[in-house]
Amino acid sequence: MENNKMNWLKYSGASIVITLNPVHWRLRPWARDETTNEWPNENIYAYAVTWLFLTIRVWVNDGSW
Repeated sequence: MENNKMNWLKYSGASIVITLNPVHWRLRPWARDETTNEWPNENIYAYAVTWLFLTIRVWVNDGSW
């Protein structure tokens, strides 16, 4: 059980992206689910929130790939 929790912490993360080009900025807050179904047995959840020049991405993964 403890090893499983460590895998979730080890393979999960977050990133903050700053977009410098104003043409690519979103004027309204925008959230999206970036979870892909490319590998159906993989436990991964990914989400992103974007507003103006800032994007925050969070992914949660157990490393079962």
